[in-house]
Amino acid sequence: MNPLERTGTMEKNNEKYEAYKAMKMNLNKAMKSGFYYQAIFIEYAIIEDRCLSALKHAGVKYVDSKGYEIKLNEKLRKMKGNPAFHNDYVRKRITLELIDEIDSWKTDRNQLVHALAKIQYNHESIKQIAERGQLLVDTLDNKVKSVNRYFDKQKCDY
Repeated sequence: MNPLERTGTMEKNNEKYEAYKAMKMNLNKAMKSGFYYQAIFIEYAIIEDRCLSALKHAGVKYVDSKGYEIKLNEKLRKMKGNPAFHNDYVRKRITLELIDEIDSWKTDRNQLVHALAKIQYNHESIKQIAERGQLLVDTLDNKVKSVNRYFDKQKCDY
């Protein structure tokens, strides 16, 4: 890779890092301020990004036949069933239970979002979904960092 390509990659990585840092700060602000819908939208974006990152580092295809990024359901399915995620190191970090928890949270989040204009506002219910999402974001973020380092090291070893 020539120096210009490395510089472009570093700039892109720095932009992504800054955007991710801003999302995490905005998530914390939203939670502290009681803006739970905003928090839930940010959580979904972060969870989707972390799943995408794990698939990329594992070398697993994350686009459909038309070149579009696959949806969260498909990302979770691949993280559950793709052989790259079946070894002991990876599976101890990104457990089937964690994937199922994310899927369950996503279902609750989708029901809430799709019924937004149809249901009466229930502060405690929305807060609970936001709190679950924040916990999942923190857990998944830590696990994906570890797994990505593992996948990257595997690529360097051969």
